[in-house]
Amino acid sequence: MAELKLDQAEDFHASAGSETAVTELRIARAGAHTARDRLRQLRTRYAAEQAAGRARQAAEGGFPEKERKAVTKRLETARDEAVAAVVAAQRAAAEVLVKVAAYDVAVRAVAAELKGRGLSADDGHDLGGTAGGVVHLGGEVWRPADSGALLGAVMQAAVAERDPRHPLAQMRWQQVGGLAEKTARDELLARAVER
Repeated sequence: MAELKLDQAEDFHASAGSETAVTELRIARAGAHTARDRLRQLRTRYAAEQAAGRARQAAEGGFPEKERKAVTKRLETARDEAVAAVVAAQRAAAEVLVKVAAYDVAVRAVAAELKGRGLSADDGHDLGGTAGGVVHLGGEVWRPADSGALLGAVMQAAVAERDPRHPLAQMRWQQVGGLAEKTARDELLARAVER
């Protein structure tokens, strides 16, 4: 189309020679040059796509069906194992949340009971007592623990053990809860490491 307009403009310019004809000739030439450039780009892109297609066919030829099926099976097996591990981790995480929450409730209930009996740990007696929701009994200290924060700390520790540079490994859980929460978390984690 651009070539046709250029031919018409050149014919008109040859016979007319006016300023309008010169302008139309320049516009037609610019259109023709643009069309040629676009055609070159399209041909180059087409050639590149054809070369990529031939390279893909050659690569597929070097990756036979039997081998493809074996690789697919290997990926499916790895995915299924990962899914099973995720399901197990979710169940374990739910159990951690339930058990630590039950421990937290038990510590708080005993602390309230001791307080109701008038047994304070601040008076220095070894029979037991409570101070600030913390139970002192049987020569041990029992602190309430936040199950979510503890689970987060376990997750962070597990990731840090495998990849200390992972962003999750860099997280710290000290900011969750107060000093008693952190101490309870550290005590439970230390006991877990002992097992």
